[in-house]
Order: sequence, then structure tokens, then C-alpha cells
Amino acid sequence: MRLAATTVVTAAALIGLSVPAQAIIDGEFTESAPWSARLYQDGADGYCTATVIAPEWILTARHCIGGNHQWGFRVGNVEHAQGTYVDAAPDGVTLHDNADLALVKLAEAVQAPPVSLGDLESVADGDTVTIHGWGDTGGGQQSPRLKNAQLEVTDVHATDAYDGRAINGDRVNGVCGSGDSGGPMFNAAGVQVGVLSTGNSTSCQYTHVGAYRDWISSVTT
Repeated sequence: MRLAATTVVTAAALIGLSVPAQAIIDGEFTESAPWSARLYQDGADGYCTATVIAPEWILTARHCIGGNHQWGFRVGNVEHAQGTYVDAAPDGVTLHDNADLALVKLAEAVQAPPVSLGDLESVADGDTVTIHGWGDTGGGQQSPRLKNAQLEVTDVHATDAYDGRAINGDRVNGVCGSGDSGGPMFNAAGVQVGVLSTGNSTSCQYTHVGAYRDWISSVTT
């Protein structure tokens, strides 16, 4: 990924990809995801995925947010164009200095159940994890419906697009890609352990949420 939702989300969209992936290929469609959020830029689809972590807070990837734009999200529906739209609050974007994480404060609270965030012990090598995203399914178009796939964790000390700590997962029944950036990785208990940063056609690197819990708490509380 490293899919940047800047002015047009094109040339910058592939910066940082090991090999341009094709998004969540194979896998399955997600039946319900009330915690889900789709990034919008200046009122238009911004080509990144995100999660609700509190009534007024969204977690996504740093590389998805850039430039002087009005950011917003459609929240709570597996069909991203049908979710409830809410703008980011003025000066509501906070980017991590050296990890691929962004926190966005919303202009108003949303009625969506937030995800639970993991710690360093919430994911380990050998775990099977589930990823979600609205990325390109291989035909050059973003999926209008949220998809999911499973990965096997092979390294919880990998690196993301900004040399932050990340979780590497290898393809099981699908793989991540462009448009899935900022989307979640969940462990078997349904706890979010990662945020998609980079990947290729066989593996994905998710910024390790547990390594940055203190930073998330310092911004959102």
C-alpha cells in the first residue's frame, strides 16, 4: 500500500510498495463491520480504509493523509458509499513522527461501536489474523463492499513505510493491496493489532498497534 490519499491519490499511491499489490484478492466479503470507516478527501472517495476507535476518533495510516484538504469518513457500513458521513474536526489530524499511523478527530461523535486495540502480547508469530479493506480486487477498481482475508503472522518485529514497528503477515486465503491502506488487522479474539502500511502480492506489513498504544492514548485522551 503506502497508498497516499493526497490530491488525486494516483502517483503517490504506489510510493513505498515493495511490489504494487492487487488489494484483497480472493478472501471473502465482510458481512458486518460497524467499526469500519472509509477515508474521503474534499468530499470524494479517498482510497483508504480506517477504523473507529472512539466516538470521535478514527485510526488510519499516516501515508493516507497529506496536504491541505478537508478529510472526512463514511462510517459503519460494509458498502462504503452508504456509511454515515462525518467531517474531520478543524486541525483534527495527528500524524505519528516515525510510524505509519494517523489519528483523526471527528467534528462530531458517531454512533458506531469502536474496535478494541491490542497490546504487544495480542499477536505472535504463527498466529492467523484477519484483515479488512475496500481495495482494488485486481481489476483496477476499488471494491464497493468491504472484503476480508486471512494472513499468517511471520514477524512481529517487521518495519512499516516509516521504519516503525510492524507485523508481517503472509497470504493464507487472500492478500492486501492498494485501497486497503489504513485498514485493520484483527487477532482471533477480534482485537485490532495492526494498521496496513505496505505490502506485495504475497505478504503485508501492518504497523503494530500494541507498540504505539501510549501514543494513541496521549492523543485521544
